[in-house]
Amino acid sequence: MRKTVIIIIFFVGANLSLFSQGTSDPCKKSTEGTDFWFGFMESRNYSNNHYIEITVTARESTKFKIFTGAQETQYGSEYLVQGNNSVQIRISPWELVEATGSEEIQDKGIRLVSENPVNVYALNYDRSSADVAVIYPIESLGKEYFAICFDPRIDERNDGSYGNGRNSQFLVVAAEDSTRVIIIPSKVTDKLVNANDSIIVTLSKGEVYQVQSMNFDNLTGQGDLTGSYILSDKPIAFFSGSLATTIPAESGVNAWDHLYEQIPPIHSWGREYFAVPLKSREQDRYRVMAAKDSTIIYIDGSPPIFLDRGEFEEFVLYYNNPKRIYSEKPILVAQYSQSKSVDNNYTGGHGDPFMIILSSTTQSKNDVTFVAYDSNQIQKYYVNIVTLTSEVGNIRFDGLTIQNEFKPFTGSFFSYAQKAIYPGTHRINNINEDRGFLAYVYGFGNVESYGYGVGFNLDLVLDLGESINFHGDTLLLCHGDSRKLDAGPYFDTYNWNTGDSTQTLTVSEGGKYHVKTTTIDGCELEDSIYVFVSHPIVDLEIDYDDGCSPYSIELNGNDGFSNYLWQNGDSDTISTNQIINAFQTDEYRITVFDEYNCPARDTMNLVVFPVPKTVIDGETLICGDTISQLFVSITDAPVNVWNHEGSFTWSTNKPGILTFSEETHTSAKLTIVEWGVYEIYYHLKTINDCETSDTFQVAFYQTPTSDFEFVSNPDEKCGDYNREILYIGNASENASFYWDYGGSKVIDSMAWDNFTISRGAFNSYPYLKLVVEENGCWSDTTIEAIGANPDFMLETGRARGCDTMTVLFKGKLNVPDSLLFEWDFGDASPISNLQNTEHFYAEAGFFDVGLTITNILSGCQIGFQIDSMIKVFPTPTASITADIEFCYPDSANIFYTHNIDSSFCEWEFEGAHQAGFGNDSITVVLEDPVGTVRLTVDEFGCTSHPVEMQLKRKPHFDFFTEFEDGCQPYSVEIFAEPLDSFLSFTWKLDSLPDFDGISNLYNFHDSGKFDVSLMAISSETGCADTHTKTDWIWVHPKPTASFEVDYPVALLAHSEITYTNFSESADYFNWDFGDYKISSEKNPVHNFLELGEFNSQLIVESEFGCKDTSSFLITILPFSVFTPNAFRPDSPIDENRTFMPVGVGADLSRFQLKIFDRWGQIVFETNTPEHHWDGTTKNNSQAPMGNYVWVSHYFDIQGYEHNQKGQVLLIR
Repeated sequence: MRKTVIIIIFFVGANLSLFSQGTSDPCKKSTEGTDFWFGFMESRNYSNNHYIEITVTARESTKFKIFTGAQETQYGSEYLVQGNNSVQIRISPWELVEATGSEEIQDKGIRLVSENPVNVYALNYDRSSADVAVIYPIESLGKEYFAICFDPRIDERNDGSYGNGRNSQFLVVAAEDSTRVIIIPSKVTDKLVNANDSIIVTLSKGEVYQVQSMNFDNLTGQGDLTGSYILSDKPIAFFSGSLATTIPAESGVNAWDHLYEQIPPIHSWGREYFAVPLKSREQDRYRVMAAKDSTIIYIDGSPPIFLDRGEFEEFVLYYNNPKRIYSEKPILVAQYSQSKSVDNNYTGGHGDPFMIILSSTTQSKNDVTFVAYDSNQIQKYYVNIVTLTSEVGNIRFDGLTIQNEFKPFTGSFFSYAQKAIYPGTHRINNINEDRGFLAYVYGFGNVESYGYGVGFNLDLVLDLGESINFHGDTLLLCHGDSRKLDAGPYFDTYNWNTGDSTQTLTVSEGGKYHVKTTTIDGCELEDSIYVFVSHPIVDLEIDYDDGCSPYSIELNGNDGFSNYLWQNGDSDTISTNQIINAFQTDEYRITVFDEYNCPARDTMNLVVFPVPKTVIDGETLICGDTISQLFVSITDAPVNVWNHEGSFTWSTNKPGILTFSEETHTSAKLTIVEWGVYEIYYHLKTINDCETSDTFQVAFYQTPTSDFEFVSNPDEKCGDYNREILYIGNASENASFYWDYGGSKVIDSMAWDNFTISRGAFNSYPYLKLVVEENGCWSDTTIEAIGANPDFMLETGRARGCDTMTVLFKGKLNVPDSLLFEWDFGDASPISNLQNTEHFYAEAGFFDVGLTITNILSGCQIGFQIDSMIKVFPTPTASITADIEFCYPDSANIFYTHNIDSSFCEWEFEGAHQAGFGNDSITVVLEDPVGTVRLTVDEFGCTSHPVEMQLKRKPHFDFFTEFEDGCQPYSVEIFAEPLDSFLSFTWKLDSLPDFDGISNLYNFHDSGKFDVSLMAISSETGCADTHTKTDWIWVHPKPTASFEVDYPVALLAHSEITYTNFSESADYFNWDFGDYKISSEKNPVHNFLELGEFNSQLIVESEFGCKDTSSFLITILPFSVFTPNAFRPDSPIDENRTFMPVGVGADLSRFQLKIFDRWGQIVFETNTPEHHWDGTTKNNSQAPMGNYVWVSHYFDIQGYEHNQKGQVLLIR
């Protein structure tokens, strides 16, 4: 989008003092002043013509200067703006003042200072993205702010760089040094400070601090920084908005724009705002933010909005919905022009995002002059004007009345106008000097738009508030509540008509309250408010009622209230109607709300006594028993209501024949003496005298039995084919008998309870059943089976074999019948049903064989079971337990793995032999590196296949050397001696590196006894062994030759030198003093007779013949004292230019020389013979020519003391 900036310049009317400087009212704050600190937030930079511009307007001609940074470096020269005119200054390069990045202190603040009051506007321009902010003077700044920005709409290019849109952001500018700022961001910042954590920075005057969120899409926790809280200890300028975004920030919406607004401090926020639609747009977007907790915001015709401190709500209003937005607590309202694509069809393509901070009705102006610069990018210009309806006739636009263009806000005292204007200079004023207006100018083009407030104050506000329910300064207080009146934290003194002097006053009574406030710069404000107390009363006219369930009562919450809230004792809401029907035990609480939403309350208690429900339960037909138990289920009432003494009774219609025992509330035992039908009655009374009862009918009869028996052999199932049956039960002849003969036939009937049946051959159901019923009672079912036993003889005998075998099983059947043969061969194989069968045993084992023969019709059967009838022995598997991978020493213990008592082992060997005796476990001596062992096993006559195994042993070897001891350091070659073929060797010696080879040369640098290890590896077997000889090599220590002398340097006059021997581990000593003299003493004394250097040498030797040598250089010097009697400082010979009476042999640390003039004054002194006298005095002046006396006192290098004196002639 191509974008051209239209700057609206405002000139404040001369008849209204809107600026602080030079005014008699220090409470008045506005956008006009003489001293400004401000800054620029980061904007898009897409084109070469990106620039920063400052516009200055003035009502009268004045000079001004611009400074940048903390050092306040002057930018350009002094500037001049003519009265009722403007001047634009571009800051180049723009990088000098535009903040970039996030959370870094930058030296980019701008200060503008003028001689007379001016208005300042800041423009940040780039193609398709620019915005202008009205700048506040220093006296209009504050210390507490909330940021109001917008959601970021990130637009990334394919290469990851930024496209059209990026951060939500805000900017802090310090106006004084050592300004401490606390920032609590509402989202994660670019530098990953978490939401609600604190950023604390200290800024110097002229420094800026920018905070950004969301540089790239999909960053967790980042986003819109609206609601970020900023608190400082000194006044700061605060700006917020967006680097560039769409409105709304949604996919598919195009037209990004930079948002840049200076935000008013919280102390200047108001409670009442009017939202006027932007002319030609279908809809506008708004945000409202709360300054305090528990803020309720009202928008005409919409549900209330509930916000806490720093929270905001976003909503959309359409072109035909001008709204009043108001609250009892301070709020801030921002109006947003949306991106052109949102209502492109409605506007014809005109529009672009911008943001306007709306002004509250308390910040109105009386007279404003502004200039709209002409631009070919803007086709439509408008101004929205808001004023009291009573003032519409007093409003003048360019001197003309426009009262016919105003429309009233529904339900308020205000009206608004949406006036189309043209480019150029315009003036809006109210001819009533005691009243004002609010105005907002804006314009739209195809690729451009702008908008911001016209003529708003930033005065200190003292407003104790008012209730939404009243017009004027009246505050609602419900009876029993208290409210806090807050005069705001922006004043220094507070004086209430109650005598209190605090910022806040808590009131609980009605009446008028007044406060007077002052600031240290002379601002005095007063405000008063009337506290109206509403005290509604509700009366239910009954406190208590009760009754037995079901019971109910009608409760009426009284007429004349707006809302009703019925609650129970647990504070649960049960109704919002005026009248309810109470039908259960509870506390019934009514809360009513009058027209002011003040509550009144009353309570009544209803007790609905529970009436239990009783149900008798038990058996209704008792067969064969004279005793029964009945139970009562008691529900719908607590136990303590009915469980008390005397509260129940049991009774019957046949007392004496039926009696009760073990009676309780919930059960009773019944006992009868005659069979028959009985009625039972139960009655229960609660502790509240509520009654309930139940009736139950029960019948008692004897239980018939179904017993019968075979007259002959009654205990046997299987017998003859004809059987006599006799009924032996207790039923009478009148009972019903249900017989099932199971395929048998009745062949004779002797009586109703005695008869004969025939089983028959091949009977498919050989059973007899009986069930008897009498008086509804039934007997058990009696079942008796009838059958005959098969006749069979087994003919197969016991057998045995190896591994597998086949056996023929057979027998003889004497009486054919419907028989089932079941052969169980004992090896888990399937059952065979053949009379004669052949079976194959596939596995070894002892097998029990069984045969069962069953008559499949009667179930009669016979059976045979022979334990271990078949024995199949397994052929043994020869297996040797030994490790073929293990390298054995000279012998190995091996054994037959699966040995049993019957095992016989036959062993064979190659390259080895058996040591001692053994059958399954033996010891094998390995003669060769690899030996072969074979094993064959016989068990129960079964012989295994032979198994063969090869065993390995460790290699045989040794090592030797010519000499096993020597002196340190000692070198010796050691040789390996292989006793097997195919061996390789690795030498090991303590911490020395390993060495491979048949021999190795060892170097022993230390003394002592050393182990030597040799590892041999057989390439034939892969076996290895290590042979170690402990303390085998003995290295004798080398003695250490060391000595010292008393004088390394001596004078010939004292040349006797004492030698002190410090040698170690030595037994013999040989000295060579270097002058052809020798000695064998341990600590000799030697006298040198000549001058020179002598290398004294000591050779020491131990008892093992080990030697060491040490030497020391002895220097013998002459004692030289050459004392010249004259010197000349300007001599061409170096030696003659200075004087020093002492030469070689003096101790440099113990030396003193003094030279005196003829009057005895010291002209020179020194403590070292290296410092010669050069003929100057102590004050560095030349000593006069003449004779001088010298005195020296010193020690020579061997400690002998010397005192000398003499004369010397100084020649010039």
